[in-house]
Amino acid sequence: MVAEMKVDYAQSASMMAMDAGQVLERAQILRSQTQMADRQRIRSVMNGGAEGVQAVLNWGRESSSDLGVDLPTANVMFSGLERLAQKVGRAPTLKTDMVPTRDTSPARKKAEKRARIVQGWDDMDRMELQYPQIGRWLPGYGFTFHVIKDRRVSNYTYPVAELRNPYDVHLGMWGPNQQPTEAAVFRSVSRKEFAKAYPWMRDALERRYRSSKNGVPILGEHGKWEGNPHHPVTVIEYMCGDGTYVVCAELEAICDFIPNPLESGPAFVVAKRYSFDELQSQFHHTFGLMAMMGKLNLLGLIGTEDATFRETNIVGEMKGNTYKRGRFAVNEFEPGTRIEKPTADQLQQTWQAINVLERQFRIVAGYPVADDGQSPNSFATGQGIRELGQSANDNIREYQTAIRHAVELIDRKRLEWDEAMYPRSKKRVYWYEGGSQFEETYVPSKDIDGDYRTNRVYGAMATFDENSKIVAGLQLLQARIIDRRTLQENLDNFGNVSLTNERIDQDMAKEQMMQGLGQRFAEQDPAAAAALARILEKPSEASQVLVELFVPEEVDQPAQADMMQQAAGMGGEGMTGPPPAVQTILSQMETPGGGGGVMSVGQMR
Repeated sequence: MVAEMKVDYAQSASMMAMDAGQVLERAQILRSQTQMADRQRIRSVMNGGAEGVQAVLNWGRESSSDLGVDLPTANVMFSGLERLAQKVGRAPTLKTDMVPTRDTSPARKKAEKRARIVQGWDDMDRMELQYPQIGRWLPGYGFTFHVIKDRRVSNYTYPVAELRNPYDVHLGMWGPNQQPTEAAVFRSVSRKEFAKAYPWMRDALERRYRSSKNGVPILGEHGKWEGNPHHPVTVIEYMCGDGTYVVCAELEAICDFIPNPLESGPAFVVAKRYSFDELQSQFHHTFGLMAMMGKLNLLGLIGTEDATFRETNIVGEMKGNTYKRGRFAVNEFEPGTRIEKPTADQLQQTWQAINVLERQFRIVAGYPVADDGQSPNSFATGQGIRELGQSANDNIREYQTAIRHAVELIDRKRLEWDEAMYPRSKKRVYWYEGGSQFEETYVPSKDIDGDYRTNRVYGAMATFDENSKIVAGLQLLQARIIDRRTLQENLDNFGNVSLTNERIDQDMAKEQMMQGLGQRFAEQDPAAAAALARILEKPSEASQVLVELFVPEEVDQPAQADMMQQAAGMGGEGMTGPPPAVQTILSQMETPGGGGGVMSVGQMR
């Protein structure tokens, strides 16, 4: 047994790509990047007790730089962005009934298959998780940035749209289509990671960081040539129509080049916030108001604290040498002594000024009070609330327009990428709908065939709140302007629409059958009474009992039986052999007992 364990360990050790030192080094780097101080503080506060009070009051902090995180002023910009992102960051619906190239059945089927391919990519890449982040970056930074690249999943290579942090992205001229033709992405990576990603640059990096004196390498924490592994190098990705150039700023050398297979432009897509003349955040003009609100908040809190512990001025003489403090303390003074406590009469004006600044901030930032669950009026009517929320809805609709066009452009570039890179590869994609998993097999050159169009839409009620969606949706459904599925698709967090509709139809059919069963029971039908008794005994078998009661038994060869019955009515019971001729039937119908009024006039020529 021990020998087998040694053999297994030897085999597994030969498969290891990292040794113990490399694993420990990577683990320490990951640990240093984790916000453990915030975790420890949250745990102490939630556990309560003396340590919880110390954590709330920020006592015992080792670093003085952590003191600024607890400034007693509200971050209204953060709250406004969170509320806005929760409404903006929704995925547009991919319409499977996309417009075909021609109004023919093969063209429509091809367009629907192209939509299913894109839907499979979205599900495999979990694109739905990107939209809440887009809802924060688009109003905050003013734009988002997606890079088109390859990803290998289950032995298949698919195009993927990778969302990048716009903070380190620098864009070129926007142009008339609001899509720049070049971009530069700055990243900082450790020297070890850089050498691992680009091993052919290892010698150049080693020469760059050697000491100029006697060629002695600069030693770091671990005594290796790359020095401190936390000290990064700057890697620049420059993207244009030719492709992506990867450049190391310290070495001033091109590390790699990735050609661009797209003819439609560079392999990235930008969603831009609409602005007047330059790229701006939605909160660009709110910094002054936030600064003044912060100052007044701090001054108001300082004034409140000073008023609570304000001094006592004694003009005169006191009996004794000690001024006693406390609830039951008694101090004696000589006659004529005057005791004064300064009043703090500026606090009310301070809080009123903060309220004025908050209203101004909400106007400039487009942050309505209704998003915080506050009613803007003492008396609220439905029409008044809709009028007050109209500006916010228009703002959300504008953001969603930019997102929709950006996602359609992402779809086009992904389709073009797949056809250009792997035209004859047979692939499979998977997606979930209605609680079931579906599969689609395609060949890019055959099923895409140069048509890169998709259709993304936001529902008619995309900017409504949930209560308004339900009320307006039911009215539109009653007026037969929309169908039930469209209403369900417009409701947030309403998944498995197909499965829900199947259950609704099943419940409706069951309800109709139960009504029929009750009617037959009222007519003293013994079969209905027996069915109700079975349902009462085993409610889980109600559907099966109803089907057995109402579905008639199948008749063997019904068409042949009908023909035999008709023949028997015309030619007598037990008729066998071939059917009679037409002349015979007509002659029988001409007789008085034939039951008809047909006469033989003559033969038509």
